[in-house]
Amino acid sequence: MEVRTIKSVQEIIDSSLKLIESMVEDNKTDKEIADKLGVGYSTYKKYKATNDDLKAVISEGKDKKNQRVEQAVFKTAVGYTYWEEVATKVKCQELAEDGTTILEKESVVISEVKKYKGPDLAAQKYYLNNREKARWKDDPHAVENNKKLTKLKEKEVNSKTINI
Repeated sequence: MEVRTIKSVQEIIDSSLKLIESMVEDNKTDKEIADKLGVGYSTYKKYKATNDDLKAVISEGKDKKNQRVEQAVFKTAVGYTYWEEVATKVKCQELAEDGTTILEKESVVISEVKKYKGPDLAAQKYYLNNREKARWKDDPHAVENNKKLTKLKEKEVNSKTINI
């Protein structure tokens, strides 16, 4: 007789931490992760809120995902080379001894072409604005100026109400 043991939700989650991390990296939703593990969505959310190991794994998966995006933004900001497959139509002719065409065929040849994608100004701006905010933001004095403007408007409103 075969004895089957039923795993608790805690055991399922604990034994699937690497799978959960990779699913988070692949941008799967909590619902998709719960379905894959075979646990209820609300139960998974409860464990997600209370289980420190699960929180750490989810955080690590998100960090890895964010690092990939950062690398892609940087690559776009500085420019890069890449290979692209290009289809080219080629005509082939067979000629008779008198120079007339006997057979004409067309075929498609796939070749790899090295291409260059130049730096993208928007990616550069985004990257720098998020890396060194104080140094690269559009208007480093915007917050300070807005506060001063607000105080001036308040004084103007107060003076008008007193004079009435």
